[in-house]
Amino acid sequence: MIKEIFSGKLPSVLNNPTPFALEFGSEKSPNCQRLHSIVEHVSDTLQDKVEIYYVNVDKVPEVKDKYQVQDLPTMILFKDGKPQDTMVGYHPEQEVHSFLIQ
Repeated sequence: MIKEIFSGKLPSVLNNPTPFALEFGSEKSPNCQRLHSIVEHVSDTLQDKVEIYYVNVDKVPEVKDKYQVQDLPTMILFKDGKPQDTMVGYHPEQEVHSFLIQ
């Protein structure tokens, strides 16, 4: 299950000991919507391994700015509260799965 991030929730997410990913997207972008569908499907299979949070950049642009996200969609994988890797653009399901479990 993907949880949506609202600006006030970000600090508690960063303290999460479980690896997590922030998915940055916009409801206005078809590629963001396509990737989000894939991420939702993959998240069901990774429930205990990684948590996934959605950041709608139209609602919380400050989070996008904080991580200097230039292109959408973008996913950032965090371990120990620190960014470890970034995936930019639309990717097929297998690539998304591999990115999230690294």
